[in-house]
Amino acid sequence: MANPSEPRPNIPDAVWAPLSAGALILVIGLIGLVAHQPLLFPSLGPTAFLQTETPDQPSSRPYNVIVGHLVGLLAGFLAVWVCQAAGAPSVLTTHELTAPRVWASVLAIVLTLLVGLLLRASHPPAAATTLLASLGGFPPTLRSTGTVMAGVLLVALLGEGLRRLRVKQTEDTTS
Repeated sequence: MANPSEPRPNIPDAVWAPLSAGALILVIGLIGLVAHQPLLFPSLGPTAFLQTETPDQPSSRPYNVIVGHLVGLLAGFLAVWVCQAAGAPSVLTTHELTAPRVWASVLAIVLTLLVGLLLRASHPPAAATTLLASLGGFPPTLRSTGTVMAGVLLVALLGEGLRRLRVKQTEDTTS
């Protein structure tokens, strides 16, 4: 039996980060399949990346993950409304960019960064969430908001376990 006071072996970052991020995305994808919900979307990839590669950074913490993505999503929806882009087709469907979607994207990024900084919830992947919303990837409905935030909560909570484990491993090997 291993002695709990002995330092744990240090798993190289080149092994830990890719496998942990892959496992995190796999679990969320499997939960989405079982629940028949699209809980997996592009901006969760960079979130998993941050949580597993740079677990000691503030942007990897659950508060930043949850608040950052929520701000990004709401900023995207607000920008679509303000810029009257809801009638413009989704860029992700038509592969055509329209002026209202461009202006909505600009406003969404500005709002996401501004509010994220004010709330001390900087999370760079939230910029992808806000663009998905402003470009028409997420319809501004309660259902899509719930689905997106369910995926965010899953990556935040499951990723936090991996993040803490990695921070602890790093502390154990340096002390």
